[in-house]
Amino acid sequence: MYYTGTQEQCEAYNTEVTLRENYQSSTTRWAEVVEHPNGTDFAILMKGSGDEESEMTEVSELSADWFPNGLGE
Repeated sequence: MYYTGTQEQCEAYNTEVTLRENYQSSTTRWAEVVEHPNGTDFAILMKGSGDEESEMTEVSELSADWFPNGLGE
């Protein structure tokens, strides 16, 4: 599951989850923000619990157009 939204929303979610889960040491971020090739859409892997208030859109997976070179998830 992913959230899609603006780059700012995805980065803020990444920071929120990192702090909430108290990641330290070699893991200092929850996940990498994925940029769509169109340059305006962004996505981040959902963590799960505690995310009910997110203003981003929830999607089950990122479609192939997010990974035009065949790379991805």
